[in-house]
Amino acid sequence: MISRKTGTTILAGAVLAIAGVIVTSMLLATKPSIIQINDGSFKILELPYTYTKNDAYVLVVGSAVGGMMLSYILTMLFVTGRNEVENMIMEGKPVGNPISHTDDVAAVEHVEDDSQLIDAVLTALEGDEKKLVKEIANHDGEMLQNELVLSLNFSKAKVSRMLTDLEKRGLLVKKQYGLTNKVALADKLRGEKNEK
Repeated sequence: MISRKTGTTILAGAVLAIAGVIVTSMLLATKPSIIQINDGSFKILELPYTYTKNDAYVLVVGSAVGGMMLSYILTMLFVTGRNEVENMIMEGKPVGNPISHTDDVAAVEHVEDDSQLIDAVLTALEGDEKKLVKEIANHDGEMLQNELVLSLNFSKAKVSRMLTDLEKRGLLVKKQYGLTNKVALADKLRGEKNEK
């Protein structure tokens, strides 16, 4: 038996498909044509298609409904993906202790087994941030910022912005090191990495 959330998502997909078919069929309506006969020869004239007021209403409503269904489906997919990450991080924890969606440090603290810390953090991160943390973890938990720029092939500004953001979230520590910075994983993550 399918869950209510899955059923609602399937229904939203069906409504999106129907709205898409209606809007597309109206936009691709064939143009009316006239056959003009003069002195034994004929000519086919295509008239421009004009939408009526009702056609315009159907297009607007169909597009709006389709857009709402698409955003609902994408939201459900995002929430489902986020819940899977939380479930992985919270394995073995009681249900009454939820993880905040915005606090990565809290997510790290909810993992009891230190061997899962780096994996949990990498799962919670996305895209370039994930690459950056993985690169630092692969270099024994610390490296110079200019080496990080070279190894990731990102701009200096992008790496600096990402490091500042990850530092604010408590995942990294930056220290001045000559003309560059030494970047290290937070103490709890470094301890986990050193034990491996």
